[in-house]
Amino acid sequence: MIALAEGCFISQIAEIEKAAFSDAWSEKSLESALSEETGIFLAEVDGGEVRGYIIGSCDGFSGYIERIAVNAAHRKKGIGKQLLSAFEKAPPETAESISLEVRASNSPAIGLYGSFGFERAGVRRNMYSSPKEDGIVMIKKVIK
Repeated sequence: MIALAEGCFISQIAEIEKAAFSDAWSEKSLESALSEETGIFLAEVDGGEVRGYIIGSCDGFSGYIERIAVNAAHRKKGIGKQLLSAFEKAPPETAESISLEVRASNSPAIGLYGSFGFERAGVRRNMYSSPKEDGIVMIKKVIK
């Protein structure tokens, strides 16, 4: 079930974060994201186990996805799709677009975002470190 993330899940989310990203956010950073006024922090939870999460924000006009990750044991089960779908419904009616960046080498993620209507909008040279890599900027117009 996709729901707003709660503080009690931060340690599980931090473990998924460490496994998924070379620049993993700390528990403190995750707690800060959870408390952001414009933040959107959703988790897929089953029986008390966090299987995936998505973190973003919306200023009222532009949504932005900062993080999305699925526990390795639960990948290829449609959880990423469920999280993206729930995120698309979270911004207010005034939102016009959602954007994100993704590592240029992350073909599965680029394919997933493309299947949701995200289009390549640019490249951010050397955006990522560990390893150093370009980021692909992707944007989707919101239709409500």
